[in-house]
Amino acid sequence: MLLRILIIVVCVAGSLLPVEGADTIIIGGETRVIDGDTLEVKGERVRLEGIDAPEKGQSCRNASGELYPCGQAVIHALHGRIGEGNVVCAIDAARDRYGRALGGCSLGGEDLNAWLVSEGHALAYRRYSLKYVEQEEAARADGRGIWAGDFVAPWDWRRGERLADSMLWLCTTTTATAGLREARGHGIAPVGRDHPAYRYMDDRDGDDVVCE
Repeated sequence: MLLRILIIVVCVAGSLLPVEGADTIIIGGETRVIDGDTLEVKGERVRLEGIDAPEKGQSCRNASGELYPCGQAVIHALHGRIGEGNVVCAIDAARDRYGRALGGCSLGGEDLNAWLVSEGHALAYRRYSLKYVEQEEAARADGRGIWAGDFVAPWDWRRGERLADSMLWLCTTTTATAGLREARGHGIAPVGRDHPAYRYMDDRDGDDVVCE
């Protein structure tokens, strides 16, 4: 049985180096935050493996029960954490269904995947990995990030599950037009009488449909 030789790679910003004997590539360089669990490093889209963060258009409730754009809050938090720092990612040769690389990223030796979960900005994606369960349980116990209030797990949100009044927030945030455009963009508008969010909205024309 052949033994794999692990070669430690020193990554200089901007490099793209294969790790011999393993299906792993180390990349580092200019970094852009795409969303709460996706980075673009030196032009390479990297999906942070083992975690799942709220989606860009997702809203959660804070400790006071008020809705807030938690998906955007995670993006801002990650952007602030990275700043001008040098991010290094170890990515797999395999890609996800969207063509993104999968892997873990670090900043100054700190695991960014773990940081996001430990701060309550993301969940351990247990369907695919149990690596960050300990960080999630600690964040939940301390009420950090999204654990301070109420939220729908990102994987359930993508299947259409919503907090009861999250559509009200989407239809009324910033301006009615902008909110409606966002709601339609996420495929959750218009809202009919049979939806649990309907009772929170103002059906001005009485046609049993709101957020039109």
